[in-house]
Amino acid sequence: MKRFILPAFAALMLFGCGTTKNGGAKDAPFVWEGANMYFLLTDRFANGDKTNDVTLGRTKETGVLRGFEGGDIRGIIQKIDEGYFDDLGINAIWFTPVVEQIHDATNEGTGNTYGFHGYWAKDWTQLDPNFGTKKDLAELVDKAHKRGIRIVLDGVINHTGPVTGKDAAWPSDWVRTAPECKYNNYENTTACTLVKNL
Repeated sequence: MKRFILPAFAALMLFGCGTTKNGGAKDAPFVWEGANMYFLLTDRFANGDKTNDVTLGRTKETGVLRGFEGGDIRGIIQKIDEGYFDDLGINAIWFTPVVEQIHDATNEGTGNTYGFHGYWAKDWTQLDPNFGTKKDLAELVDKAHKRGIRIVLDGVINHTGPVTGKDAAWPSDWVRTAPECKYNNYENTTACTLVKNL
């Protein structure tokens, strides 16, 4: 009896551990509550177009990992085409904002930093050339949808990027510059500025 347990267990493990690709996921109805969502930092994910790695005069030396590294919309498209997300069973991709970021760097204590993360918007109506074009974004959405993958675009509407030498302050009647938020009651959380330079 003992002679058969080990071979039977080995056979079970061998045949029971097969891999399946996202079979049937494209045909199954999509339900947000059951989504397998993949979050990615656009600039750090995949570089699909090296020609847009340095744009808008962003050439200052930065702190460690505080500058643009090259990830872009074309890189996400390449991973969709390769089946990367299908292999993981992903049916929704959430990625950081790709709107135009501030053009200059700012030093918040960690060395010069550019808006590589997408959270320092300068113009919400334009895409940042480091990330790609509107045509690239439309292609990404189209290719993702053909594979049954939804796209969630992150957006920041409560602040812009920091004021820099290239990125002027908004007119004072457009923004709240004081008092700084204290976060200890409703008023100190909503009728205040997040930090001095935003």
